[in-house]
Amino acid sequence: MNEQTTMSDAMPAGAPAEAFAYALQRAQAEFMEMPGLQLTAAQAARLWSFDSALCSAVLTALVESRFLVRTRNASFSRA
Repeated sequence: MNEQTTMSDAMPAGAPAEAFAYALQRAQAEFMEMPGLQLTAAQAARLWSFDSALCSAVLTALVESRFLVRTRNASFSRA
């Protein structure tokens, strides 16, 4: 049996705002731990086991805060 941790397993129970804050913190940590990391939205969703809506919201927030930039090839990297 292949056991895989999903975002629902790893995310703390509680309000959607808490879940979003957790997802945001996790994404920031990944980019900080791996300099030069470039991910498309689809790659990020797979890596973090986020659904596409959550992943899009997290990436948008990180771009708006100028933590990430979106490149011409639609990938995201540190600003």
